[in-house]
Amino acid sequence: MTTTQPLPGTEIPVSSWSELMSVLHSPRLVPCSSSEGNHYRSPYVFRGMDDATWSLQTSLQRLAKEPTTDRKKIERSLIRSFRKYASAGAFDDKSEWYVLAVAQHNGLPTRVLDWTASPLVGAHFSCGDETHKKAKGALWCLHVDLLREINEQKIREINEQKKSAAASLRGIAWVYDTRLLEDRFAGLDELDASRPDGPLMLLWEPPSLDSRIANQHGLLSLMNHPEESHTAFLEEQCRAYPELLLRVVIDAEAKSEIRDMLDQNGISERTLFPGLPGLCDWLKRYYGNAW
Repeated sequence: MTTTQPLPGTEIPVSSWSELMSVLHSPRLVPCSSSEGNHYRSPYVFRGMDDATWSLQTSLQRLAKEPTTDRKKIERSLIRSFRKYASAGAFDDKSEWYVLAVAQHNGLPTRVLDWTASPLVGAHFSCGDETHKKAKGALWCLHVDLLREINEQKIREINEQKKSAAASLRGIAWVYDTRLLEDRFAGLDELDASRPDGPLMLLWEPPSLDSRIANQHGLLSLMNHPEESHTAFLEEQCRAYPELLLRVVIDAEAKSEIRDMLDQNGISERTLFPGLPGLCDWLKRYYGNAW
């Protein structure tokens, strides 16, 4: 998961809980919107990673590491076998997007990445793994409104070329949900058919399969082909849209304090992973001396 190439986006270093809170609640990330009743609404979603050197590599890309590997073929085999061997009734008559969300949620290697609408949940995943406590953490902040503008332009071009009358996402929803995504692209094959027109990164809100997704304020992203790179796409788009991506880089020495403050604010394994395993993970860390 490491990379020797510069990562996309503007980097903002922080070395304490107070600095992190100052950045995450700054007008840059949480502006006051006059169009939404003067409420403070962040246009960003977040992805926490324990090591700031990691790129946005999917689990499918990590599984099929060799550049000569046919990731599309492996992906189709994984999903086909997942549907075949899953418990009866797990997703009968459900769309491929629903199946993909269930697969990602349960650990199947996919082209999907997890994000969250909560910056504190993102911070948990930047500081939560004791095995990476000596590495700087990263909190990726993705500007959804800008991403939607980029997508809308690309999709309009695709629709014009294909004489499609697909409805625009603009004004309908902040991000896709499963129904809107299915209306635009019936499945992965239809999404991948747009690849000759350039890379496309979509963000969608999965169904609330269980309390874990709800508690984590979960969102998912994917590219329009398993070979396409989130990192490369964002690097290219950041040249034209510098505010598209910010990376809050958390000093390794600050992880312990941030981790304790997240506990104090009710963000822990116990709340984000409801059930006995999450409870045990929280207790092990809370009463341990690992940090």
